[in-house]
Amino acid sequence: MSEPIDYLIAQHLQTALRGMAVASGYHYTVTSVAVKLDPDQNVNELIKSNNGPRPIVILQVKPEAWDYQKSSRVRLIWPIAIHWVGESDPTDDNSRMRTYLRGCADVERAITIDISRGGRAVDTRIVTRTMDGSIGGAAVWAIIDIEIHLYRTFGAPDA
Repeated sequence: MSEPIDYLIAQHLQTALRGMAVASGYHYTVTSVAVKLDPDQNVNELIKSNNGPRPIVILQVKPEAWDYQKSSRVRLIWPIAIHWVGESDPTDDNSRMRTYLRGCADVERAITIDISRGGRAVDTRIVTRTMDGSIGGAAVWAIIDIEIHLYRTFGAPDA
């Protein structure tokens, strides 16, 4: 049996975010180990580590909306929060904002390379961007909320 369509979409998104590299025209290079589908798997160690990889990208799945159509079709609007964590230079007044917006730009560029998530979705779009200023220090935490729109047959999540 194949994997659920939703999982394949999440995997495609993870792969796109892992492709961020300065050599490919991005502001930052992301190591593959720093893009997490599971926010509970070693994320605290990555965030707390002063020598850990930066940026870190964490995908947080949010509750989706189901819109039932004719003939057992269902339209899903699947929200995912992409948490991008980078480092700024605390001695530079502009660094925090520049780092935040560069991180947001990199995520936008990566997710729009294929908005169909490998032909499985209709659309991928950014709906909000937020800078979390509560963590302080040199860390910059961007939260980019996206929605992935897809259609599939109700009762056939793997088809």
